[in-house]
Amino acid sequence: MFYDPKTGERYLNVKRSFAAALRRAGIKDFHFHDLRHCFASHLVMAGIDLTTVSKLLGHKSLAMTLRYSHLSPQHMTKAVDVLDGVLNERLETTSHLLHNPQILRGTNVR
Repeated sequence: MFYDPKTGERYLNVKRSFAAALRRAGIKDFHFHDLRHCFASHLVMAGIDLTTVSKLLGHKSLAMTLRYSHLSPQHMTKAVDVLDGVLNERLETTSHLLHNPQILRGTNVR
């Protein structure tokens, strides 16, 4: 539910305001429903478990929640870095080393 901050009254229809906001921001091909995908994705990437996200979205199954939650490439890289650090018992992760070549001086790796 959305409320008018001045009056405290509930907005009955936010479509017009949403369309105006998209227009002012220059955003094209984005729909109100897309916000559910953003909501789910950001919650999952913040470490919130799928069961909680599923309940917040009102889904009956985790399969539906998985369709809504999309992980960013950066999030997936971070997950692999965690495993890499654990398996190799080191502080510097592979992606950190690759993005900071000065650390690799003196090696043949680029």
